[in-house]
Amino acid sequence: MNLSIKDIYEKIGIFIEKRTLLILLVAFLLIFVSFYGAGKISTETGEDTFTEKSSKLYQDYNNLFKQNFGAEAIIVLVESDDISDPEVLKAMDRLGTSMEGKKDVKGTFSIATIIKDFASQQYGHSDIPEDKHTIQHIISRTPEEYLALLMPDDRHAIVMIEMREDVTTENTEWVLSETKTAVTWANFPPGTSTIVTGEPAFMIAIQEEMNKSMGLMLAISGLLMAVALLIAFKHVRWKLLPLPIVLIGIIYTFGAMGFTNVPMTMVSMAVFPILIGLGVDYAIQFHNRAEEELARGETASEAIIESIKHMGPAVGTAIVATSLGFVALFTSPVPMIRDFGKMSLIGVILSYFVSMFILLPVLYLLDSRAEKKALKKARCNGGNSKSTIKAENITKNDSTEGFGRFLGHFTVTMAKNPLIVIGIASLLTIGGLYADEHVGIQTNIKNFIPQDLKPLNDFDKLNNLIGGMDQLNIIIRADDVTDPSVIHWMDSFGRSEVEKQKDIISSDSLATPIKVAYGAVPSDPAVVNSIVDGLPGTIKDRYVLGGDLGILNLKIDQNLKTEQIAALIENVKSDIEWYPPPIGVSTTVTGRQVTMTSVLDALTSGRIAMGYLGLTLIFFGLLVIYRDWLKAFVPILPILMVTGWSGGVMYLLGMEYNPLTATLGALVLGIGAEFTILMMERYFEERENGLIPMEAMETASAKIGPAIIASGSTVIFGFSALIATPFPILSDFGVVTVIAVGFSLLSTLIVLPPVMVHLDIWRSKRKIQKKNPII
Repeated sequence: MNLSIKDIYEKIGIFIEKRTLLILLVAFLLIFVSFYGAGKISTETGEDTFTEKSSKLYQDYNNLFKQNFGAEAIIVLVESDDISDPEVLKAMDRLGTSMEGKKDVKGTFSIATIIKDFASQQYGHSDIPEDKHTIQHIISRTPEEYLALLMPDDRHAIVMIEMREDVTTENTEWVLSETKTAVTWANFPPGTSTIVTGEPAFMIAIQEEMNKSMGLMLAISGLLMAVALLIAFKHVRWKLLPLPIVLIGIIYTFGAMGFTNVPMTMVSMAVFPILIGLGVDYAIQFHNRAEEELARGETASEAIIESIKHMGPAVGTAIVATSLGFVALFTSPVPMIRDFGKMSLIGVILSYFVSMFILLPVLYLLDSRAEKKALKKARCNGGNSKSTIKAENITKNDSTEGFGRFLGHFTVTMAKNPLIVIGIASLLTIGGLYADEHVGIQTNIKNFIPQDLKPLNDFDKLNNLIGGMDQLNIIIRADDVTDPSVIHWMDSFGRSEVEKQKDIISSDSLATPIKVAYGAVPSDPAVVNSIVDGLPGTIKDRYVLGGDLGILNLKIDQNLKTEQIAALIENVKSDIEWYPPPIGVSTTVTGRQVTMTSVLDALTSGRIAMGYLGLTLIFFGLLVIYRDWLKAFVPILPILMVTGWSGGVMYLLGMEYNPLTATLGALVLGIGAEFTILMMERYFEERENGLIPMEAMETASAKIGPAIIASGSTVIFGFSALIATPFPILSDFGVVTVIAVGFSLLSTLIVLPPVMVHLDIWRSKRKIQKKNPII
């Protein structure tokens, strides 16, 4: 026996009607399972959210640089009227000494460290000198590269608390807390202020702000959805019921996120307001159909079965289209974009099942209760029970019908003017796609977070003092990196790059402390080895590891954009080819800034490729479902135009593509296809009822148009919560997605009618011609 898709859904409806309490019990228990899974969610903000860990780019960064020379450091910025005051330096020393040896602390480094090391070598003791003249003499002998980092001027100095390379986020938080305690214990003299900052402290602050903003976003989204339901869904009973049901779906999604090891990032944060909007949208479709069935006089049992039978496949088709749009994001090389795609895919599927397996059973229980009361009332009055129930359930809304008639007339007007409508829409699309090519790219994490965040201001103050901490790191591998020829190459190449490349501010390598000690790079290996052996460990370990691994650091302008950094990296690599190191020595250009440039392709050609892939997947997905090229093509053409319009809006608003807005094309295709699919399905349903194309368009728009507007409004309200967040990456995304969803609604009502009607007419004429060929 062959079962149609509606037959299958009808059986699902019967199962739900028969096992309502069991289903709700299982759903309730799954909430606790989801809470357990949510506890496994980790928050990530590092470079591995931008770059694939298995890529060579990341492997070079992690294995060569980070694990050997890239120890992260919590930094204490010290400010005093006279930073070289012995008492201030002693307090800095106490701070460093108290942190030495603590768990996950690799070492400490400050101007006080250099002064103590110099005093030990020159005077035979490792104490901070009491004589200020001696201190000034030592400072004058300190390499300029160190002073720029450790003592940028007479009023500021920094203490670096370097952590081990394998330190966890939890232990980093512990070291940060210990550092703050140690600052208090160090007892800086009056008039001295301190700020605990640095990249690890900055990232921890971002994670804390993300956690706070998540709750705020969900609260605002819930409030906006309540308003949307009260306005757009006012003609039904229990109009706010979809909201708590959808929130259960959000809890399930949190749980799935933990069980599938998807981290919380600034991009995946955006999933939840989106899912609230889409989830309520799906719930409205089922809820509204149930109300329609009851208004026809169906019993509660009949209503739930019919609702699932008819809306299950229709909403399911829209879910398929939306999901295929999200699947396109899986091809991105940026982990946080892929994670966004995964969570969106899981979330929309869970939202669909929650609407069907929780919302409808709850409605069934409520309607059954109302039905029993109506039956009791009918018996008491001696009337017809069926008529009484029908009267109780009628929810006809005259204002909705009036709006429907307006939409019917409007879409017919659009359909009657295909050249004007499609011509203008196409020109706007072409203009938008052209403007889209000129939209900038943003990957600087500092521009993604609240600009009034105190840790950001502290971190900016540090960077402004020391000229930033952005570097390109050249890893040198040789049999002996202390060989004079290798050291000479590092020194001369570094100086050459500073002179040649305007965006490279300074360079430092093992040659830097050797030149301080000797005045130049010696040619005699024995002299070099003697100098290197005499270097303090805190300095030597910064430049050489095990004798066969060294590093040359190129400090770059902190205000460079990603495109400029990428160009600079290529220039440095080209210069190495023209001025190579000695034979047998290899180099690798790496560093955090290098890994971030991997996002460039993802936000340019990769972003466009994701959009086209989403388009292709949705087309072939609909082709499989409908087995009709027209029904597969018609829903995606209007939404394809929206992607062009959206790019134009981003250009006009001065926005930039980031890892979140890069998902816009696939997102719009997936979400917008729902509106066009629902309108198209109703159109062909009316055609099957015998209406000609123009009449079918008018009737379809009149009947389903208001529901599509209501659904689109709830999605817009859900997305609007993103605008209220303090994170610019989220608020910008909220603005552009709200506009894009609005465009999707307009495109459904303006572009879809002439495309659908005239392609249908053309195909009908073709069929007639084939049946009655002219001889």
